[in-house]
Amino acid sequence: MPGKTGKDLAALIAEPGKIGTYAWTILGNTLSYAAMLVGEAADDIVAIDDAMKLGYNWKYGPFELIDRMGPGVLAARLAAEGRDVPAILTTAGDRPFYRVENGQRQYLTAGGEYADVPRADGVELLEDIKLRSQPILTNLSASLWDVGDGVAALEFHTKMNALDDQVVALINEAIPVVRERFKALVVYNEASNFSAGANLGAAMFAVGAGLWDMVEASVSGGQQAYKALKYAPFPVVSAPAGLALGGGCEILLHSDAVQAHAETYAGLVECGVGLVPGWGGNGEMLDRWTKSRTLPNGPMPVLTKVFQAVSTAQVAKSAAEAKEMMILRKADGITMNRDRLLADAKAKALSLVDGYVAPEKPTFRLAGASGRTGLNMAVADFHKKGMATDYDLVVADRLAEVLTGGEADLVDTVTEDQLLDLERAAFMASVKDPRTQARVVHMLQTGKPLRN
Repeated sequence: MPGKTGKDLAALIAEPGKIGTYAWTILGNTLSYAAMLVGEAADDIVAIDDAMKLGYNWKYGPFELIDRMGPGVLAARLAAEGRDVPAILTTAGDRPFYRVENGQRQYLTAGGEYADVPRADGVELLEDIKLRSQPILTNLSASLWDVGDGVAALEFHTKMNALDDQVVALINEAIPVVRERFKALVVYNEASNFSAGANLGAAMFAVGAGLWDMVEASVSGGQQAYKALKYAPFPVVSAPAGLALGGGCEILLHSDAVQAHAETYAGLVECGVGLVPGWGGNGEMLDRWTKSRTLPNGPMPVLTKVFQAVSTAQVAKSAAEAKEMMILRKADGITMNRDRLLADAKAKALSLVDGYVAPEKPTFRLAGASGRTGLNMAVADFHKKGMATDYDLVVADRLAEVLTGGEADLVDTVTEDQLLDLERAAFMASVKDPRTQARVVHMLQTGKPLRN
């Protein structure tokens, strides 16, 4: 955008030329109309803001936007054009519609006084907790918060909540703190997306520099941190909303339970950029489908189900569909109102505390070389039909090697740690491949997959 407007709405509407004129036309008309509705459509500004955010998915409500512009700026511009100035803007003057007083968010009433922003029963927000407390642990990528009732919350706060070594480090720091001071842990944040997956930009920096030991250490560190969460001596409940992809999905798979917002989009999507899921997701999916007992006996039905979902980067379009895909279990909860997600996740976590015992490590009986051949034949058929690229064959084979247990045979028992070793080896083989690197760079630059 021209000029130095950035996120300054006052500067944006003052920008000379078509951009400023367009911005003022949209914002001026919309925000002044919303201001006129106070006392008519709703008794207070909070109700109007909440309606627009919950009903129309606005990131900010009209009066929150007016605060970003300045109530006095909006009123002055309307008056200069000879337009009616809504009474609530006159009441506000140069005061903001929202403020924080003694750790409590307040709003300006129609009478000109400030009142505490009300929260309905069952609504708990981390943004409120942040106003009156400090994190227990924090770094550039994640924080640990006390959210009350003996529950701690692990929050990601990177761009798109991409997961990096700092997130992994905080997970490792958080586990002993939660063990000593809390009953349970909730993995939760209030960004648009729970997590878009691993930070591919950081990974590609290391790849470009040829720092292979660093890349492998990062993969291994993520595997161990996720397993530490899974086997922690307290319940771990993840509470996703928006995207939960790749490594973000793998956190759900390693949690004791999930309380998901209805609009959660989850899946292991790494194969789409030429990689293989590297933080334990393959084994968790195999274990879930095996224990579900919804498929015919034998290793191949489970293997085929997991292979199909992971190799095609299948994404659940809702929490309900995530249950069908076994990303969520039958007992996992779904919350319709996102403002209630934290409270619901806390309740689920606390319900698991009494008598809690960490899960036992699974073992696997996998299909071995014959199963790998069968999977590759299926992919080859898709390739002949033009539905899979040349490199898709290679990526699918790496995934098939992991899911079938590598050199193991059907009579062998494969441990969880052995599967992690296979997973890590497949990831490293993929990330060293120039064709994967081309896919990742293309995704970072365009947001679209490269079909090479």
